[in-house]
Amino acid sequence: MVGPGLTRAARRALAAAWVAVASLHVFWALTTPIGENNDDAVYLLLARALRHGAFALPDGLGLPATYPPPGYPLLLAPLTWLLEPRWEALRFLGLAFSALLVFLTWRLARRVLSERGAAAAAFLVALNNVFMLYSGVVMPDIAYAACSLAIFSAFSEANEDPRRLAALAAAGLTALLRPHGVILIASLGLALWARREFRRGMLFSLLALLPPGLWAARNYAVARTSSGYMSYWATMWSQLDFRAQLVHSARVAATYFGEGLLGLVGLPFWFLLAAAAVAAALIVHGAIRALKGRADAAIPALAIYLACMVFVQMAWRIEVVRYLLPILPICWIFLLKAVAELPGRRRWPAVCFVLLAAAAAVRLDVSFLRGRRLEAVWRPATMAWIRDNVPVGTRVQSYREGAVMLLARRPALPMFDDLPRDRWLAAARQYQVGYILLESAATMRKLAWLSRSPGVQEVYRNRDEETLVLKL
Repeated sequence: MVGPGLTRAARRALAAAWVAVASLHVFWALTTPIGENNDDAVYLLLARALRHGAFALPDGLGLPATYPPPGYPLLLAPLTWLLEPRWEALRFLGLAFSALLVFLTWRLARRVLSERGAAAAAFLVALNNVFMLYSGVVMPDIAYAACSLAIFSAFSEANEDPRRLAALAAAGLTALLRPHGVILIASLGLALWARREFRRGMLFSLLALLPPGLWAARNYAVARTSSGYMSYWATMWSQLDFRAQLVHSARVAATYFGEGLLGLVGLPFWFLLAAAAVAAALIVHGAIRALKGRADAAIPALAIYLACMVFVQMAWRIEVVRYLLPILPICWIFLLKAVAELPGRRRWPAVCFVLLAAAAAVRLDVSFLRGRRLEAVWRPATMAWIRDNVPVGTRVQSYREGAVMLLARRPALPMFDDLPRDRWLAAARQYQVGYILLESAATMRKLAWLSRSPGVQEVYRNRDEETLVLKL
């Protein structure tokens, strides 16, 4: 990933830069404890459950899990058997997928950009702070992104290329890693139809949708729903407010593209929205130029996939910046294509724009490390106290219920964010919650009324870890 025509000194400098970026990823991974993201603990719990022939969380409710999909827990299952309870050792898996994602970004970018442009795309992806934050986290987002790039790379323009068969099989399995895999399948099928390969596109779509279709059938058989995600979509659209949706879409654009893609964290919203608009315009221009440049089935598939993913994220009510990860490499590939295609006098502002984004990413990667320390698991002292003092089988309520179930080995439920105060404690007692864990100063301020409620007693406080345990 160095490109031709570089001097020996330049190659050494570039190699040193890659080593520095890799070291940053390793350090971020080592300072991100297992359980901090909560979803990582959920995946580990489901992986452990699969070893015992079930797919459910140990929350005491006994209900089968319908989401997340089973692909990543299935991948983790043998590793959890080998490494339990040394969960932190699994961070190497996230780092391996991160390295694969950067490599596949470079490989796919070569279909659209020059050698140096492809190296720049890979470098900008590797520097991205969102990518850095989740690089060593035991979650499927980066693994899914790497798999999707591998599929796009295998999606050759040659009709009889055997790699198409591998792409077909893998596309169906990606939907078992993340629900976005269904969008990936649809994008590849539509790209084939756009090339007037209707029969091949239909066959591809039907066969690739078989694994997620079987998973949806299982969910309906055990829980009368195709997926927990579909239930959320149904609830969300039943409460649709067009104005609120527009505001949400603007926030998503500012967060995902202004902050996530370009690294402009901490700036006014209007500035982030303007930067996101510039980035989006360059991405669209780059996609159009790439579509005109080559008769490659992967290029329209990339463009369709990117457009569909952006639309879905703007419609999805939950704003989580890690949802940028599946489209991060594609955004940079098309954005750099636009910069490369601009006429000479127009190119320098776009080049400056890209260089500022790289500088912003480096600033975030380094500055966010202040105060971070090497940690194996999340809130170890608090988890140990719960494990030693909360009776076995007693249910705990927490915003990180997955971490409590994995690390403290007690059944746990998420918090009731949508309930008024007068119903909150009643619901907690209805679900037989015995203890409540508050895990940050902001949460303690938000729920200070809980400590003053009748029948609620403070039993543990750890100021170093900013945790508070209440007993009902």
